[in-house]
Amino acid sequence: MHVHLSLGEERYALPVGEVLSIVDVDGVSPVLGAPSSVLGLRALDGQLLPIFRLSTVMGVAGGEPRRIVVVAHEGRTAGLAVDDVLDVADVAGSPDDAPESERLRGSVLIGDALVGVIDLAAVLASLERELSA
Repeated sequence: MHVHLSLGEERYALPVGEVLSIVDVDGVSPVLGAPSSVLGLRALDGQLLPIFRLSTVMGVAGGEPRRIVVVAHEGRTAGLAVDDVLDVADVAGSPDDAPESERLRGSVLIGDALVGVIDLAAVLASLERELSA
């Protein structure tokens, strides 16, 4: 099962096991001097959560983020701001073996839409590199 989401005209999927929750984008406070991928910070369940623009991280033109997908991987938790969350469904077949981005496990065709399957570990690692630079 995967959470299907949109970034502008692009479609992506995240394994549901890495998604903790999905919340509205309201309540995000900007961080002065932060890289463009950082939307800001948001209080959630008593903690400050860093929120990143997934469209910037993926290098695609996104619209105005409306939802935050809260993800966790190997003890790291972050919010990924996306244009919209479309549904939760299986990704039929397996992702191709030649992903077009280091941040993807591959892509699958769902109906007539090409859907990139996000490699969350790679996304979080790239964000850590960006923030430590």
